[in-house]
Amino acid sequence: MLRPIVLFLGLAGTLSAQVPPATPPGAAPNAPAQAAAQQRPGPKPFAEVTKGAEVRTGYFDTYEKDDKLWIAVPRERLGKDFLMEMKLAQGIGANGLYGGTMLNLFEANIMTLERRGDQIFLLQKPSRFTGGRDAAVNRAVDLTFAPSVIDAARIESFRQDSAMLIDVTNWFVSDLSGIGQAVRFAVAPSGPGQPPPVPFDRPRSYVESVKSFPRNTNIRARLTFRPTNPANIASVADGRFISLAIHYTLAALPDVPMTPRIGDDRVGNFLTAHKDFSQDDSTFFVRFVNRWRLERGEQVGDKYRPKQPITYYVDNTVPEKYRAAMKAGVEAWNAAFEAAGWVGAIRALDLPADADPEDIRYATLRWNTSDQPGYGAIGPSTVDPRTGEVLDADILFEASMFANYKNNWRNLASPVTASDAFEQTLGVGAFEARSDRYELAGFVDAFQAQGATLRAALIARGELAPGAPVPDAFVAQSAKWVVMHEVGHTLGLQHNFRSSASTPNAQLQDRAFADQSGLYSSVMEYPAVNVAARGKANGYFYTPGVGSYDRWAISYAYTNDDADARRIARQAAERGHLYGTNAEAGGPGALDPSINTFDLGDDPLAWGKERSELIRNIIRDLPKHVLTDNTSPYEVTDAYGSLMGEYARAVAPAVKYIGGAYINRDHSGDPNARSPFAAIPKAKQREALDLLVDRVFAKDALAVPAPVLQQMGSNRWFHFGSTTTFNGRIDFPYHEQTLGFQSAVLAQLVQPFRLAMIRDGETRYGAANMVTIPELFTTLTRAVWSEVWTAGSVSNADAVRRDLQRAYLDQMTGLVVKPAPRTPADARAVARRTLKDLDRRLAAAAGSGTLNAYMSAHVEESRARIKKALDAGLEAER
Repeated sequence: MLRPIVLFLGLAGTLSAQVPPATPPGAAPNAPAQAAAQQRPGPKPFAEVTKGAEVRTGYFDTYEKDDKLWIAVPRERLGKDFLMEMKLAQGIGANGLYGGTMLNLFEANIMTLERRGDQIFLLQKPSRFTGGRDAAVNRAVDLTFAPSVIDAARIESFRQDSAMLIDVTNWFVSDLSGIGQAVRFAVAPSGPGQPPPVPFDRPRSYVESVKSFPRNTNIRARLTFRPTNPANIASVADGRFISLAIHYTLAALPDVPMTPRIGDDRVGNFLTAHKDFSQDDSTFFVRFVNRWRLERGEQVGDKYRPKQPITYYVDNTVPEKYRAAMKAGVEAWNAAFEAAGWVGAIRALDLPADADPEDIRYATLRWNTSDQPGYGAIGPSTVDPRTGEVLDADILFEASMFANYKNNWRNLASPVTASDAFEQTLGVGAFEARSDRYELAGFVDAFQAQGATLRAALIARGELAPGAPVPDAFVAQSAKWVVMHEVGHTLGLQHNFRSSASTPNAQLQDRAFADQSGLYSSVMEYPAVNVAARGKANGYFYTPGVGSYDRWAISYAYTNDDADARRIARQAAERGHLYGTNAEAGGPGALDPSINTFDLGDDPLAWGKERSELIRNIIRDLPKHVLTDNTSPYEVTDAYGSLMGEYARAVAPAVKYIGGAYINRDHSGDPNARSPFAAIPKAKQREALDLLVDRVFAKDALAVPAPVLQQMGSNRWFHFGSTTTFNGRIDFPYHEQTLGFQSAVLAQLVQPFRLAMIRDGETRYGAANMVTIPELFTTLTRAVWSEVWTAGSVSNADAVRRDLQRAYLDQMTGLVVKPAPRTPADARAVARRTLKDLDRRLAAAAGSGTLNAYMSAHVEESRARIKKALDAGLEAER
């Protein structure tokens, strides 16, 4: 998954009074500047400067000769705004530096050129602040927000039409894009602290190519950076020199700005946000929907054909076998546009042989390769910052995404553990979850694990022979969904991780329902692959087309009538319009268990129970499903890793039921308007906790039969890009991996935000309607310490259980001794009482005479840890 690089070229302007320096006696004011001006050579004849240069005419005419690049700036272009967009044209295929990815998110930068004397200055304008149509307020905005002066170049000559010729080589052969900071972190060795700077190496950098088209000029520069210590990255030919290419696009803004559509928080459109200081709203925010321009042409019944349809071109880099699925994925969106009143609004064509994908007039679907897959697929677009108009889109697909889905048990370059998958699914990390157009961490890992799960399930059902790849027809279903998803981003839609809750679990395998409403109501979902339980007929593995939410969201953005758009937005309460995005699905404060990645159906608990049981049954006979004649036992290990990742994703939504609530976006007075937060029935909270106990914490919940463990081999290929150990272990560290998953789940159940949400829920909905902190702690303790819980039935715990019990003590003693910031005080008090109760039970178990040597030592150590924690906690209170 790509973690996108965010680039801010605009610097905050600070105005301060300055005292001019005293002029030395006898010296003329500004003498140094006048002397420099006298020494500077004047403009040379245009023919002399450009003699022998390669000329390219277009948006900017360019002249290239002797490693120099000039552009001609017509006088009428001075002071006129244009766009500058920057992409990483060629990266290193690893560590976040992936070719084709945009460096400036959402909006391209608005630039302008100004002449001062014999120099042309490149300025970036602070485009997010405006005075709207109020001239006086616009003057105040201009007074307040200064542009950033990015670079300058001397006028070297004048063309016959008075255009000014400037040498811009050093503009682009520099770290203008700010990519050096990303390189710094990409090549840094792992460890604490800030990595050392990676200097830009100008002598090893140059302009690589120049193209100019009617609406844009593209300049590609090869930049080299020199790390302090050589980088140890397999995809870099020589770690002493990190070379990559930056692609700059200078593009014209539309001559007539598009009429914007005001955004609405009930619908998941990407937005271009301004602060318009002419507004009466105290926040001053004005939000425009990101969308393509569609203008009415021929009327067809009650709909209209657009004068110019939205057209995507499939580049010749895309393998032939995927092109049909890609075109189908693009044109599936016509169903949504028909709901908005359009016919034939979107189409997919092969890129013409004489066309160039770098021409901004061509939105493209392109193929890419990476040594270490970073994003799988991304749908970036170029947006006019003034209105939200989408001007261009170039969607990228990583080749390995589909290859690994079809035929690999696991992503070998970056194996993901069950704990990784669990935490990625919950979005564990920052307090504020990101909400942008790029795919989230774990997207590629989950997609490839879905291919492994589908493959294993088909083999287990006898529909596929062991060793056979996922059939092409099934891969085409997944490819079509991915294309629909990424095209949806470029049409202006955010993720919708609540759409799966629109489909009743009983209809997941109903193809007629999916044809009408979608297997999930939006292709902007991150779904799980839809594999039926054993003995049930399978429906679609992935949704066959756009869903009810997609039709609603596209109708809001693309209807030709603003009044109609306002009416459409008020339909948020309809079941098929459920919406929740990144910011609500992930992060420690995630609240709503219906807003999830990688689940299915309106009952995530029932689905998680079914999916986890399906996976457990496959694992019990895993070697039989995976190994064929002359295959490596490492494939068993790989398959286990992928399946356990899917197992973790299946149970992850249950965590959000504890202390959770349902989020609604309805506005006051909407039809069937709901309250902003709605309580989760306590029975569902209890069911969620029971599911976690049964599938994660119960004895033998994660047990793997010994014959399966004995067949788990290791990778014996010794070469670059091949991992030969499991963090230093040659054999598979089953206990370590299992404990990591259990510890991650345990930590999420007792993290500060969740405990605080439980207390707030008790006040908001009543304690009788919540699984309280005492009930949560008691349930976890009884499940984890079941061997010693009841006097008279004490038993010995195996190594997996003892590890889990130690992890439990880590969490509970931490709550008593050093609770994390924002942990409710009540949680500490209940943890203390819980530990005291556990200590009494451990004392009884120690005297039972039934404990073996391991368990006896474990109980003794655990009691000592509890005593130390309780004593330390008392000391801290004094």
